[in-house]
Amino acid sequence: MRNVIVGLFIATSLTWAFARVARAQILPENRAQQSDAGTENLYDQYENKESKLEKKQQQQWSAEKSQSTLENYQPKKLSELVNLAPFTDIAVIQRRYLPKTGRFEISGSGLISTNNAFFNDIGFNARLAYYFNEKYGIEGVYSFLSSSNRPITQGLINNQSIGTQSLVEPKGFYGVTFKWSPVYGKMAWFQQQIIPFDIYFTPGIGMTQTSNDSGDTTLMLGVGQLFSLSKSFGIRWDFDWNYYSSNVSTISGGTTSTSHSDLFLGVGVSYFFPEATYR
Repeated sequence: MRNVIVGLFIATSLTWAFARVARAQILPENRAQQSDAGTENLYDQYENKESKLEKKQQQQWSAEKSQSTLENYQPKKLSELVNLAPFTDIAVIQRRYLPKTGRFEISGSGLISTNNAFFNDIGFNARLAYYFNEKYGIEGVYSFLSSSNRPITQGLINNQSIGTQSLVEPKGFYGVTFKWSPVYGKMAWFQQQIIPFDIYFTPGIGMTQTSNDSGDTTLMLGVGQLFSLSKSFGIRWDFDWNYYSSNVSTISGGTTSTSHSDLFLGVGVSYFFPEATYR
């Protein structure tokens, strides 16, 4: 029993000593010189310091959790890109998606005339291009056309007995163009897919074959757009203006030279080869 009492006394003494030391770290040693208000102020400062430290740790933990959530976020449509973490998940593509330098492009397109008032011209357009770099290339063009009379032309023949020998009917075109692609970018397809594209211009020269069995020197100016579906395959449209002079028959039985403009719209596909070994 005596040993128990002695043990309790020693434990109480040690507890009191440790409490005195802990309080001494907060309060000045000469507490007699401190007022009650000063003592309370010291306690308040200690509590505020602890509260600020705890709040800072909570904010840091929340920020780390939020950052981790954003880094693992996988958007399912374009409108959800705003939820991505800044400067980490969004990449800016500055180069062209489909590489062209040192490659060939072979294309095939359906063709239709858009401005011929007397004939319905439809046909096929084949092109082969080679690119010196991403912007510049040279392209060979061959077009085959099939024509049929429009109602106005058939009416002249059937109702007015007017011949149409003086009307120029294009049958085909072949030539070479310089291909310049200064514009490229990307567009969204119904918020489901990003499609890169190029816009190009094709000034050139060639020959137009007409129904008069003549080959007429033709100046050509075109514009088009290529939508890249992969690094080797794309969909393209072309709008070409062909200007030429052709000899036609006159009523007196002679011939005369007249100027003509043909506007053609083509839609088709392109394939690039060989396979790109860069990018």
